[in-house]
Amino acid sequence: MPRQTQLAVTEDKKRGRFKVDVPASISESGKRERHFFKNITAAKAHALKLKKEVKEVGQGATIIKPALAESAQRAAEILAPWGISLVEAARMVDEIRKAQSNSCLLLVAADAWLLACESLRPRTLGGYTQTADKLKNALGNSLLTAITAAQIQDTVCPLGSSGAAVEGHLRNAKAFWRWCAKKGWCDADVFNGVEIPKGGRDSDEIQILTVEQAKKLLEVAAQHYPQAVPHYALQLFAGIRAEEVKRLDAEHVTADGIELSAGVTKKGRRRHITPNETLSAWLTAYPFRPCDNWREIDNACRRLTGWAVESRLLKEPPAATLGAWPQNALRHSHASYAVAFGVKLETLLFEFGHSGNQNLLRQHYVGRASKKDALSYYSIAPEGVKIKLVKSVA
Repeated sequence: MPRQTQLAVTEDKKRGRFKVDVPASISESGKRERHFFKNITAAKAHALKLKKEVKEVGQGATIIKPALAESAQRAAEILAPWGISLVEAARMVDEIRKAQSNSCLLLVAADAWLLACESLRPRTLGGYTQTADKLKNALGNSLLTAITAAQIQDTVCPLGSSGAAVEGHLRNAKAFWRWCAKKGWCDADVFNGVEIPKGGRDSDEIQILTVEQAKKLLEVAAQHYPQAVPHYALQLFAGIRAEEVKRLDAEHVTADGIELSAGVTKKGRRRHITPNETLSAWLTAYPFRPCDNWREIDNACRRLTGWAVESRLLKEPPAATLGAWPQNALRHSHASYAVAFGVKLETLLFEFGHSGNQNLLRQHYVGRASKKDALSYYSIAPEGVKIKLVKSVA
């Protein structure tokens, strides 16, 4: 029967410390070692730990083939700077392998996630699908456990990027990763290493369209997609949210005003907007009707105007000369020019469906545009129509 490994704990009175004598047969260096500790409790704990490791590996572990002993020695040298023993390293590898065996390919996980989300509203599911496609195209054949935060960052929100689309992909990817983590397929903490892009909603600065940009957008829509014109007019000259316009029916938009019922508005509160002269002119020339395939038509109009927006309707899109589309540009443009023209903040507060005081509107919109630009903005009219502006467009 093999002799049990001895790990004596003795006191080194000269150094005032306690030592553990580790025989060469079990030391990482393959030589006799002495491990020193400040007190006997720590020394005994270390000796007990070494005994457990020897027991786990087996007393006969010292009788190994020369090649294996050489490999073990090289491994010990590699691990030495990190203070990790061969046994600890083996346990780490074991945990990694177990996690990998419980994981799955990203493309499989993404398809399962979308299937589980089928009951969500179409718009949400559509956004999830777009994000899942980006992830599958870049990382589809990778195990979830092997994917790093840097790879997620480069795929859905590269550093330096910004805008509503980037923020949407980031939110969707986070929802997907959390769902996978609950399944045990990945580590939820990996996503903590993904940085949120600066700008977009993290910035207090808004952007608006110039008068010429707003005019060109309406002209492009009138030429290529006339059904889109009243949708843009309601946003540019009444500040109605894009999502609210999509929920409007023809009966909601009349000469008497735009009726935004609780079922249409974002906040669930009814609003009524009386059209100004500019909006009335556009709605007379282009009566409002719900627009099928609005998302792609909207993208096509903006790209034809020069903005960097992708649309499946354009086989050979023109060059994007204006850069990225500013978030909520139409609504911000209306508010900025309206304030410059003389619309009172309390009127704008109601029309926008905001609650609370006027500080936010004042911060964002006062001084954003000049009175001269506001006059030009509200003089934009359909071809052959001249708008006679009164003192205020409110």
